[in-house]
Amino acid sequence: MVKKQTKSNEDHDEMHDEMTEQKPINALELLKEDHREVEQLFTSFEEADSRSRQRIADEALRALEVHAKIEEGLVYPAIREATDEEDMMDEAVEEHHVVKLLIKELHKMKASADGYKAKFKVLSELVKHHVLEEEQEMFPQAEQTDIDWEEIGQEAMSIKEKMMSKSSRGQRRAA
Repeated sequence: MVKKQTKSNEDHDEMHDEMTEQKPINALELLKEDHREVEQLFTSFEEADSRSRQRIADEALRALEVHAKIEEGLVYPAIREATDEEDMMDEAVEEHHVVKLLIKELHKMKASADGYKAKFKVLSELVKHHVLEEEQEMFPQAEQTDIDWEEIGQEAMSIKEKMMSKSSRGQRRAA
């Protein structure tokens, strides 16, 4: 009986340790997961009824804001420093600039407003183009460098968690 109890306690302790230790995540893999999430939100928006569009759009806009913060604050500077790809990095930053302008305009509108659906569609097309370039050109080159993507991944997760919890607190206040 004592052995079972001890074994059970050991299992519990191991489970607790596993839950409290964060598994290392590669920053580029995290960004790719974000890309899939946003692509799914774009599809959901297109298929949604008018009542669901606002919620889906708000979720997509927030995800894009968090994603851009991580790329601009952590990933792009690391890639820029490790590669000679100034033009590619400058283009990515400019695409982010245009995306942020569209996000700002969309935040000022209701999903039911004239022009909202078209503006959201343009945003989705720009983001899809941007994702394609990142995943086919930028990320493969970045993977060839000696950048510690797991360290950046930990920092990225921290930023993401802070921004998402801040966002959900703001949404609760607004409700």
